[in-house]
Amino acid sequence: MNGEFTIKAKTADGKNQLTIGKFYYDKTIQKLVYVNTFPLNEVWVSVDTSLYKIVDNKVMARYSSPPISIFSIFHLALTSQINNYGLKSSTFTISKVEKQTDMVITTWLPPASLAKIAGKVLISNKSNTLFGIVFMDKNGIVVRKQFFSNYQNVKGVEFPMEITDITYTNEKENYQVTTYKNVNIDETTDNLYFDYPIPK
Repeated sequence: MNGEFTIKAKTADGKNQLTIGKFYYDKTIQKLVYVNTFPLNEVWVSVDTSLYKIVDNKVMARYSSPPISIFSIFHLALTSQINNYGLKSSTFTISKVEKQTDMVITTWLPPASLAKIAGKVLISNKSNTLFGIVFMDKNGIVVRKQFFSNYQNVKGVEFPMEITDITYTNEKENYQVTTYKNVNIDETTDNLYFDYPIPK
């Protein structure tokens, strides 16, 4: 899967940020590549538990991270796991399912091994399509919300063309809206980017 993205963000301290570029994801090799063209020309590559920042074909930074690619919206879409955000195949378990007007809300609980650092997750679906997700910490405080909209069918795959992401820092909101366009599946051009080589 590949396409174009625009990220408009507003941080808790009031700063506005704009990022524009293209994304590439191959579910077989589970490598996620962002080729940013604004505000800087740089490439971000997520593979396994590492995130690389590459500029002028040089690794400028490497960060350890959870396996971002397999929990990305691209992987979830290609593997038909968007509706449950991939939790159905995780160690989280369902504790409650309830219907509110036109939405079905499912509450997921973390396994005992994560209970000291993670809390429950609430997923809302409209017409069997993911609408929103709420992440809580171990004390039941909301730390993140995501909303998914403007779904389009791309070669049989339902994909949200707009994602609103709200994270909370010291009770202040960090607000980010990501929009996608020209999304393709099984695209044969730009093959280099799907398996972007990490410079030595």
